[in-house]
Amino acid sequence: MIAVDQLRYVRLGTQDLAAAIDFAQRILGLQLIEQSDDTAYFRSDLRDHTLVYFRGDPADRAVGLEIHGREQFEAAIATLSQRGLDIVRGNETACGHRKVRALASFRDPGGNMIEIVLRPLNSGWRYFPSRDAGITGLSDVVLRASDVAACEALWTTVFNGRVSDWVGEAAFLRFDDAHHQIAYYPSSGSGILAVEFAVENVDLLMQNSYFLQSAQVSIVHGPGRRPTSNQLFLTFAGPDGMLFSFVSEGDRISGDKKHRPRQFPRTRSSFCSWGSESAIPEFR
Repeated sequence: MIAVDQLRYVRLGTQDLAAAIDFAQRILGLQLIEQSDDTAYFRSDLRDHTLVYFRGDPADRAVGLEIHGREQFEAAIATLSQRGLDIVRGNETACGHRKVRALASFRDPGGNMIEIVLRPLNSGWRYFPSRDAGITGLSDVVLRASDVAACEALWTTVFNGRVSDWVGEAAFLRFDDAHHQIAYYPSSGSGILAVEFAVENVDLLMQNSYFLQSAQVSIVHGPGRRPTSNQLFLTFAGPDGMLFSFVSEGDRISGDKKHRPRQFPRTRSSFCSWGSESAIPEFR
């Protein structure tokens, strides 16, 4: 079984790099650590970067996951190849762009690009945000998939993922004691639906809500609380049709024997116990 250490980064293509950089700094409050003519790297915690915008097709999006150890990394590639997945090893240039020692990518059954990486960089400098949004780190990603069950099977049989809960067919998957790092929502398409950053507490979540309203950013869901993870959340629109969320609190699952995945109905109350509405099809 392939053991995922942690969620490391999200890479997003954009046709307007300047607007994306402005959003990441002014709205999200992330720290810009490096910029070139076609790429911008942002920090949210002690990881070297957790969000990358690059000039390209907005449909070109990828999630980076860390595998610990060269032996485990090579075994992961062999296992995925045996399962019939098309694995592409990253060359030196691709590894340099991601600031890792080794890289391999594949598409999950939903068509989402997944990158597994070895020895990604951390930073010895304290994270310094561009505004005081209270971000403590990259929390999780929400993915679209037409066949959620097949994606779930990949992460729970080939990888060390475990299901925490379901809402209808939507599945929430974890690799450590957090409720989830990856969530899959049924959809006619594929790609990253939302990128979620943790903030310190409910006060920061509400402060960000007022800030987003004053900045005329479209809030598409929340503020609210998820019955599944018990997370407070606030979801809003970003560049190129991407959604972002600020989340806080949330359950920790310390022992698999003590937690049994729960099935929630696909109703509004299962997505938000506060009753907040959303126009996003996957969140309805």
